[in-house]
Amino acid sequence: MDNLAILVKSLNKLENYTAKYIYKKYIETVIPPIPETEDTATTESIEEPPITFKYSKKPNNIEEYKKYTDTIFSKERKHIIKQNDSLTEDLDNMSFADDEYENDPKSFHRQQNNSYPDIKRCSYIRKHKHKLIRCKNGIINDDEDTCSRHEDKPNIYWDSYNELVEKINKE
Repeated sequence: MDNLAILVKSLNKLENYTAKYIYKKYIETVIPPIPETEDTATTESIEEPPITFKYSKKPNNIEEYKKYTDTIFSKERKHIIKQNDSLTEDLDNMSFADDEYENDPKSFHRQQNNSYPDIKRCSYIRKHKHKLIRCKNGIINDDEDTCSRHEDKPNIYWDSYNELVEKINKE
């Protein structure tokens, strides 16, 4: 186990060093100052000095470097998504779709709302990555409450899903 921890630490150091090197070499450039002499002050066309690369451990602009590393290492992405988070997001999308559907049922499009309204959505509950998720497909017709894929399958997680929804609605 100690060897694995040492390996992970070494790989993290290598990633950080590589990211900093790429940033310093290709993104952050240092333009050397132009020395002011009498000859350069009088000429109208001043040539731009060549861009030089000088590696140092500390970046010149720390805010830009932080934004760069956050983008590369995906810091804004959630790594662990919990049941309550996914269920809350799904219920919010569904309530928004319900409002849109009530306002104008004929012009409702699922692609614009990220979800079907509650009355038009399949009621089958499935378990995906240890989370209970309601099927996102539309129902077959107004007489059914499931889609064609889940028409003959037993809905074994229905009670557990309803308990979770009640728990979230109480909060």
